Amino acid sequence: MIDNEMAEEAEPPSGRATERACGSDLAEQVIAVSHAPPAAHVAVIGHHTLPYVLALMRTGCGGVRSLRPDAPAPDCEPADLTWIVDCHDDDELDGALRAARGRAGTRGCVVLEAATCRWRRTFSSLRDRALRAGLEIVSFDHATRRVVLAPAARLAMAA
Repeated sequence: MIDNEMAEEAEPPSGRATERACGSDLAEQVIAVSHAPPAAHVAVIGHHTLPYVLALMRTGCGGVRSLRPDAPAPDCEPADLTWIVDCHDDDELDGALRAARGRAGTRGCVVLEAATCRWRRTFSSLRDRALRAGLEIVSFDHATRRVVLAPAARLAMAA
């Protein structure tokens, strides 16, 4: 007998529901909060990234790359924006933060959908996790549960 909850968890979200949740409005909000240029190069990190990639392409992003948090990337192409949308556990989040830092270079920005942090203890330790990855929290939007991070060196130079 297959547990229906487990089967649903393994399947990606339904196309129409995810498209609505990941529409162009959401992509435009993330680009705006990150202060990325309209034709930004974006890396999306997560397991179910296709709706986010499509939404970013519809908004006019110049290049969008999808990366899995549990797999090494063959390149380290810099990105204006790295958007972490889906991590399954603490280890994946740590890996995603390190990968995002590598993509951010000196001027890129990282946006973490904190709603993906289903684990309260992980979210409470996010600042420490980010610092270990070389990132600093710039802002947090309570309404959307979205965290904006920047390379730690960038913040030190601005001070």
